[in-house]
Amino acid sequence: MRIAILVDNYLTQLSSLRLRLLGEWGFSAYVYDWRILYDAGLSGTALLNNMRALGISPDDPDVLVLSHRHIDHTGGVRKLLDARSRPLTVVAHENLFAKAYAKDEVGEVEIGVDFTRAFLESKGAKLVLVREPYEIAEGVWASGEIPRSWGPSHTGAVSDLVPDDMALYIRHPKGLVALTGCGHAGVENIVEYGLRVTGADRLHAVIGGLHFMGLPEARVREAAEYLKARGPGLVVGTHCTGVSGIAALQAALPGAARAGGAGAVFEI
Repeated sequence: MRIAILVDNYLTQLSSLRLRLLGEWGFSAYVYDWRILYDAGLSGTALLNNMRALGISPDDPDVLVLSHRHIDHTGGVRKLLDARSRPLTVVAHENLFAKAYAKDEVGEVEIGVDFTRAFLESKGAKLVLVREPYEIAEGVWASGEIPRSWGPSHTGAVSDLVPDDMALYIRHPKGLVALTGCGHAGVENIVEYGLRVTGADRLHAVIGGLHFMGLPEARVREAAEYLKARGPGLVVGTHCTGVSGIAALQAALPGAARAGGAGAVFEI
């Protein structure tokens, strides 16, 4: 199984200069085996640039799964659809079009989606809104709403608990593979629910944002130790995991933690 990170806050690959890769605040990843794009980044500019640099056409994805409604994960949708010549299935939580806000250093800012259902329909997109786990292909699920039963949420400066936070779960021969956008549901909840949904008996990989930014150091260590106890083969903290959060993962899981960054490709 092959997964590429297309949008991330960071550029960590030596090839970034040669390929002219772009970074931005946001996240997107592509699962080659099922032609699934997970999230679309903030602007669409980085997404399309980096897709083309890695040899991925805007027409390649069959399905777009949106992890949640925040603009740094949905802002690239308009440009992606404008660049395509065939329809796309878009899977998202029922809460997709709800207003969303966050507080930064200046004050409150709206961070919800910048498109409408009518726009998606005008581009021939098939919109599938879900609340429960949704099987996209055999062994691959959009999580639906993730119960917060095993650990705390990671909502940071946003104004709600982000019930629409959805992971992408894949049942791999070595265990659960979980992709996360921001991980607002909390890493324990994401993983434990993923094991339940997929029927996997162990965790193999976690790739994506874990929203460790702004958390107390003790909570970051607790989350990293939880992952260590689960014994994954690969952990890639991206986007809102933050620099110190990524360092905590590398300290706790030296054999499994890897650098992400736009352009990183993982063979799992």
